[in-house]
Amino acid sequence: MTSARRAPLGIAPRQWADAWAGLKAIAPLMPGSALFGLAFGALVNVAGIGPLVGNFASVSVVAGASQIAIIESLRTGAPAAIAVLTALVINARFALYSAALAPVFAAFPMRWKLGLAHLTTDQAAVVALQHQDAWPDPVRRRWFVVGGALPFVVVWCIGGAAGIALGPVIPEAWQIGFIVPLMFLAVMVPGLRGAPALTAVGVSTIVVLASHGLPYGLNVLAGAIAGIVVGSLVPDRSAHPGADDGIAHDAGAGE
Repeated sequence: MTSARRAPLGIAPRQWADAWAGLKAIAPLMPGSALFGLAFGALVNVAGIGPLVGNFASVSVVAGASQIAIIESLRTGAPAAIAVLTALVINARFALYSAALAPVFAAFPMRWKLGLAHLTTDQAAVVALQHQDAWPDPVRRRWFVVGGALPFVVVWCIGGAAGIALGPVIPEAWQIGFIVPLMFLAVMVPGLRGAPALTAVGVSTIVVLASHGLPYGLNVLAGAIAGIVVGSLVPDRSAHPGADDGIAHDAGAGE
């Protein structure tokens, strides 16, 4: 009789290997997650929000940009409705992630879909989309996705807790808030393909800078809405690659 070795937590060695591959894929972005959490935690302290609420937000919301936007709005005296609306607009991008990830998650059990939906960040979504073809087996793919999503969120929560605990002693000269835009640039730049995406980013940037004098941080809300609206009106020629090929082919035939 042979004795089978029981894997930790009942997870098979192959599943651990798939999860490890997901972790390695997202690892380059891990330091940013920690610093992003640190920036949020420090802001929680500055805003006078209790540590319990701040840490619970990191675990339950898992959306650093909107969490920071809410706190900044409340700090400037904005009504709660504006703070919530700003967060909802910022998080509207996850509707696009949902549509893009639907084929990736299609074969997953419902409990996996719900769990991964909560853990999915911008970074985890990009990693899952970039590597989906390398993991055709849905069982192995879901372990790869959780390997990238879960550790990233854990690091974010640890960073937030550290920021809440150490916020008052972090020198303002460090200006660790710079990591927030860098985190989005690291994810966004590789995906900026096609006129709609480039237009949306350009318009959003211009509107945010031009309307920086608006109260309650409304320039961020205005920029997000302007970028979404204008970007949606721009035709995406990259979605129809055959069109240009066909034109080139016809032109070549006529020579």
